[in-house]
Amino acid sequence: MANENVLAPENQYKGKGAFDAFLNLLSLITLGWMSLAVGAALFQIINKFLAASAVDYAASFSQNALKVSLASAIIITPIFLAVVSWLHRSYKIGNLNYQSGIHRWLTYLMLLVSALTVIGRLVYQLFRFLDGDYTLAVILKTLVILIIAGGIFGYYFYDLMRKDFTKKSPVSLAVFIAVIIIALASIIGGFFIIDSPAKARALKFDSQRANDLVSLNYIIDNYYQQNNNTLPADLSASQFLNYHDPEKISQPYEYQTLGDNQFELCAVFSLSAPSNSDNFSQQPLNGADIYTHGAGRQCFIRTVEIINKNNIQRLD
Repeated sequence: MANENVLAPENQYKGKGAFDAFLNLLSLITLGWMSLAVGAALFQIINKFLAASAVDYAASFSQNALKVSLASAIIITPIFLAVVSWLHRSYKIGNLNYQSGIHRWLTYLMLLVSALTVIGRLVYQLFRFLDGDYTLAVILKTLVILIIAGGIFGYYFYDLMRKDFTKKSPVSLAVFIAVIIIALASIIGGFFIIDSPAKARALKFDSQRANDLVSLNYIIDNYYQQNNNTLPADLSASQFLNYHDPEKISQPYEYQTLGDNQFELCAVFSLSAPSNSDNFSQQPLNGADIYTHGAGRQCFIRTVEIINKNNIQRLD
């Protein structure tokens, strides 16, 4: 049977240019988004299991970066596959013209982006090698980008040369399956190493508790200076009322004075936070590091700053 797209009259596609552009643009945008998401997820998996290079500054593992990548891959991948299927079906039944300028120009654009990505990554990898950084992590990241960008370039070059959309293409089917396998592998692998939603929620609460205790420390210091070197008897004053346990709103933080210039702040943390954890980003304050707390009820003894006429000193 002759190709219906070739024999179709020109006016068959009249008024469909906007729809053609919409599908092609949506497919290219979701392809780029999906590729970045899957690549970033694989990068974080590599960062998790391979030691960071001393000169690879992007080699630190990030829970948040992995979660963003997984969320994007989960949402965008099925959208991309659905749009491409819709586009190819429209070409197959003759609803859209695969020989249109829109399709060809946007396909060439994707070929250009893919080619520049491959070339740029090869230049970058050669630079890293000459600079002494040829660790397994860097090599694997380079392979990830080359495989993704090379696969995109190869497929779209094939798609551009394709002459008949009325028949099923084994290449398109293979690419369709490969996209699903790679996306699923990155998503499943990522879910094995990220914190569960419950743990992530607990970490956020603990981070807020630590921030609150540091803020209270400064407010109490300020209170002490403005009230003739006197500590507050409790935390009932208005400046303290906004600070309470984020999980149990009605529960204030524990506070008691230990002397004329010392006090203790306590909070109940859900999890421990060692100094080498992903959430450790603060510096010790006044001899006790609130941000490297243990689990359960934790108390921190603080010493206020004494201001006299001649100098400022901190009593330890």
